Amino acid sequence: MTQTPLYTFSVLDNRILQYKYNSSIQIARLHSFSKSKNIFTNIIAFHENLLTCSNHDGEIVVVNIYNRRKNIIKTSTLNIKTLKFLDNNILLISDVNGSVQVYDLRAKSLRDINSPSILALLSRQRNIDLNTLSNSVLKPLIDKNSLSSAFELIDNNPMLRDTTEHNKLEEMYRVVFSKAVEELRKTNKNNALKLLNNFKDINSKKEEISTLFIDFKHYDRFKLHISEKKYSIAYALSSKHSLLRLTPEFDKIEEIFNSAFKLAREQMLMNRKDLATKTLSQYMTILSKREEIKTLLSGNYSYDSSTQEKSRTEIQGEKLFLAYEKSDFKECYELIDRYSIEDLELVTLLEKHWIKLMIECEGYALDGDVKSIRTLLGELISIKTRAEKIGDLLRVAFYSKIRTLQESKKFSSAENIIYSYIDIFGVDIEIRDIMKEYEKRNSKKLAITHNENEKVLRDNWLNAALIVEF
Repeated sequence: MTQTPLYTFSVLDNRILQYKYNSSIQIARLHSFSKSKNIFTNIIAFHENLLTCSNHDGEIVVVNIYNRRKNIIKTSTLNIKTLKFLDNNILLISDVNGSVQVYDLRAKSLRDINSPSILALLSRQRNIDLNTLSNSVLKPLIDKNSLSSAFELIDNNPMLRDTTEHNKLEEMYRVVFSKAVEELRKTNKNNALKLLNNFKDINSKKEEISTLFIDFKHYDRFKLHISEKKYSIAYALSSKHSLLRLTPEFDKIEEIFNSAFKLAREQMLMNRKDLATKTLSQYMTILSKREEIKTLLSGNYSYDSSTQEKSRTEIQGEKLFLAYEKSDFKECYELIDRYSIEDLELVTLLEKHWIKLMIECEGYALDGDVKSIRTLLGELISIKTRAEKIGDLLRVAFYSKIRTLQESKKFSSAENIIYSYIDIFGVDIEIRDIMKEYEKRNSKKLAITHNENEKVLRDNWLNAALIVEF
């Protein structure tokens, strides 16, 4: 989604302003920091569609210039020296004293970097990506089989997560963990302890390892319930002690349930709900099975027994695909923004289309053409989650039209549009400057009432029939 550079940016009175590269007209106010005289904006950086900027008070903003999604980062660092993106999710922050922090935009977490090897690499290389970084600092540890040290490095430096070397490290850990499970199944607790000894103090693994030994205290009872065909009790036990699900015994009861479910489905197709209910009777109390059994017995024969309880992310993705199939693109974008959906090909496709629309709308805005913006966006003009970006485009279109009319000395028309602007957007810094220019050119004082000077919310234009109704 990388675009050819189309913009320039400036910081004026602690406001981050965006311009087209070939125009002196401001097309957006991306963010406003505190107006305190003792707080000033100091660093600005870019990555693809993201811009980040910090102020002297330690506040950092990361903003997507096309959909205006923002992350506000509060740090205790007052003298930020460098901001650097490693990718779309990881931002590095350093101060004048050489301290470095990493901010994960997806997890919205801020952590200190305290590993000398990483600090040295970052200071030496101007351009470095995460996989290169992980290869430099993790691979030597993995090659030496110092897996605990590698995990400790990742725990202290979360920007290394999901890199190639981290994924390789996780695979190695899972192999060791699986071997420990097998040893516990054979009642060889000491062997399992030895296998996992190197990982027991690693923050990201400590809880899972502790849980493994607690859960397997109930392994014999779990097997007994299965041997006695008390499947509902076995499922209840595995729900409470989830790592028992890693055993072949759990796979066995899942296979038995799926067979019973298949039979019940066939019975429902023959209109024998009584038989289907009896077949599944011992599973009725199992929380993880209740919904699919209820769906089957209600007559929905198409229910797929392989469907497990859906995660929140899957449900959100399904909502997005459903909206897309109905061509409800307004709902699509609002779902993407509301749930921060990212890792889907459909999202990439929709965001590319959005960027194309925004670039075209920026051209119309600079030409003062509100009508073409409304026509191009259609129902998308009222996307609430992107109102800031669309509102800026509409404001720019009004500014441009007013200035064009003034330059043509069509002051009456310019005056009418100024009043229309104030009715829709209120009185802001930009329109005040335009009004001063108008009064100077026309030698006429504009009749602005007290009410027209009242503060208007930036998204209030969504209620303006002139803009959103066709």
